[in-house]
Amino acid sequence: MIFENPALLKERIESVAERRVYGTVRVIDDTTNYMSIEGGMVLRLEDNDYFVRGNARESRFGISDQPKFWVKYAIDLADGSRKILKLVFHERFTTPLGPLTVRCIRMPEKESQVLEFVRGDRRFMQGQTVRDAVGNNVRVIDFIQGNSLFSQIALLDEPHDVYFRRTLPGILRKLVGSIWALHHLHEHDLQHGDVRNDHILVEDQTGDFRWIDFDYAANYLDYDIWSVGNLLAYAVGKGIRTCQDANHLLGGQGSSSPAVCAEDALLFFRYRLANLQKLYPYVPEDLNALLMRFSATTQTFYRDCGEIARDLEACLASL
Repeated sequence: MIFENPALLKERIESVAERRVYGTVRVIDDTTNYMSIEGGMVLRLEDNDYFVRGNARESRFGISDQPKFWVKYAIDLADGSRKILKLVFHERFTTPLGPLTVRCIRMPEKESQVLEFVRGDRRFMQGQTVRDAVGNNVRVIDFIQGNSLFSQIALLDEPHDVYFRRTLPGILRKLVGSIWALHHLHEHDLQHGDVRNDHILVEDQTGDFRWIDFDYAANYLDYDIWSVGNLLAYAVGKGIRTCQDANHLLGGQGSSSPAVCAEDALLFFRYRLANLQKLYPYVPEDLNALLMRFSATTQTFYRDCGEIARDLEACLASL
């Protein structure tokens, strides 16, 4: 719904945003210069008005003050629902994966394609693509109330042995569903592109695990598969466990025979520990063997996410 009358527009904003509006509301229909779009403005996109509340922020590794200027928190003035508006922003970077160099590109159109494919599938965030007045791609995402899996695990106040016995099995059962969801994408020649533990939101109301942020495309589909290994190591380890920390805790620091070495590390992040059984001897052999298939020296590679999900399902029996 578009509110052409300025007085009705201000009235509607005050009603749904529960804040007073002073002066003239600036209405924008061209999102090209996303840096200039600020809280208090209205984005007019196709046949709807969205009240911008502010910039989204990246919250990862304890850092919560990195604004993402191309991502806006907003309110749909038609029905008062909370939305996230993702505007066009292009970037690219490379990252090593063993002997490979993976090229990642942020592609709004790729995210639009995934959003259309997963419509109605609650394992993924939901949204639609609209165009601004000059044709820019804007993804209108339904807001999910909840914390990331990264934050949920980081905030747990329990020792690892208690976590492993009491909390981890439930997390892994839900992660099985998330990994099957990735397999569903891959079967249709789509990829997530940025599989991370902060790209799974745990919905407050339902406890469901839901994938978010699909706008990266990598030149290797296996990038998703290897990224799942990082996700599982974080979940089983109750956080990031580094080889250096493990050597220190196990008394191997500075020794000619360190407690952990290169073959115990993840291929993706060589400083992170894959062989968690060395730190936590109660990790079952089958679960540790699964993690070691993501290690730097593995000779047994996962071919697809379905194979990972099946192995993880089998491991749950030993937990």
